[in-house]
Amino acid sequence: MEEELRKIVGDRWVITNEDKLLYSFDGFTAVSGNPSMVVLPGSEEETVEVIRFLISRGKEFIVRGSGTSLSGATIPLGGEVVVSMTRLNKVYWAEGLEIEVGPGIANIMVTRSSPSDLFYAPDPSSYVVSSIGGNISHDSGGIHVIKYGPTFNSVISIKVILPNGRIEEFKPSPFFNPTSIFIGAEGTLGAILRARLRLFPKPKERKTVIGIFKDVESASQAVINMFKAGIIPSALEMMDKSSVGVVEKSRYKAGLPLANILLVELDGENVKEEFEKVVAVIKGLDGEYTVPEDDSKYWNARKGAFPAMGVVSPAYLTLDCNVPRKILPKIMGRIEEISKEKGVMIANVFHAGDGNLHPLIPYNPENKESLKKALEAGSEITLLAIEMGGVPSGEHGIGLEKVKFLEKYYSETDIEVMDRLRKTFDPKGLLNPCKSIIKDKCSPENEVVRWMWEWD
Repeated sequence: MEEELRKIVGDRWVITNEDKLLYSFDGFTAVSGNPSMVVLPGSEEETVEVIRFLISRGKEFIVRGSGTSLSGATIPLGGEVVVSMTRLNKVYWAEGLEIEVGPGIANIMVTRSSPSDLFYAPDPSSYVVSSIGGNISHDSGGIHVIKYGPTFNSVISIKVILPNGRIEEFKPSPFFNPTSIFIGAEGTLGAILRARLRLFPKPKERKTVIGIFKDVESASQAVINMFKAGIIPSALEMMDKSSVGVVEKSRYKAGLPLANILLVELDGENVKEEFEKVVAVIKGLDGEYTVPEDDSKYWNARKGAFPAMGVVSPAYLTLDCNVPRKILPKIMGRIEEISKEKGVMIANVFHAGDGNLHPLIPYNPENKESLKKALEAGSEITLLAIEMGGVPSGEHGIGLEKVKFLEKYYSETDIEVMDRLRKTFDPKGLLNPCKSIIKDKCSPENEVVRWMWEWD
């Protein structure tokens, strides 16, 4: 099999030596796998040929981008072949308010490849490296989701190769749009070969306001009050005191005060009016505010908050539950209590405007009990979010990390329907097995996977 694949993509682009271990994990570092080999096709045609060959041999495989998944969605648990799409980074065309690109292009390059007066709105924190194919597969969001929507809102059409080897182009339809099935499917229904994306005009005016609060409950209430005041920010991010403290010790430091921070971005036609309302909300909760002339370092601090955790721990969990805004004060207070009860640090930096929580929980990768304690704290927060009307994931996906939470959120019928859909596309279970919707669960490969898949 190895020789046939080398003939398709060239010797250099089939990895079977120890370098393949670089593809044994992704952004979720609590678990690693062991790919049987890694193949990096260099074109759409090579990709189709590789995938059709693997299907003909009945070989399980995982389609992967740049590996920034935070749910373990691209970890090869069972020795699967990893097909990396990073070389498929071509821009096919940009016209009007649309652009068509390959799945391997980095998120940041979509805007850079667009006309200067337009931009691509979804921008997850890893936008500098995260690839569009993965963004679509996880329906990634980012700081601008609150106004411009997640990736789902910016995908017009996609070209995919299905697990039966057929190539399909799914285009907009007023009745049934198959494109939507693949957005958030986490690579379980097919491999994205190219995508046509929606662009937005760059706003004529933009302003950042930094709200400073003594406690996290007040900052959370400010989020609620802004919407009650009729404000729709283009971004509304929260950094609690713990996350600010971490960032200010790192290369992303921006001179933020050690407090609970809201970063509010306003854009469009009503910036002046919305600014006055934002200031009134902040003052009404005894907060302070500042309006930076150059806000780039503050947004860089927000986007760098995840990697900044490296200054306090070599590893950490990044949760991703989503809750209604109205319960933010209550759940943020409860997260502080869980941190004390479990004896773990929890730093919160997240998309407050759409209630997408990202508690960061450090652990020692050399100590399984440390990881177990972090996972237990994470489970408690996720269950709490579901009980309060939230969902287990807002943008990172289910992957292998959140499999057991599906039975807490979905009904048995819901899971049956999703399982049937998946098996309709991939009856042999070749594509990204043991991930996301797993009705007949795979056996845990190790103790850590068992902690994530099974309830005690």
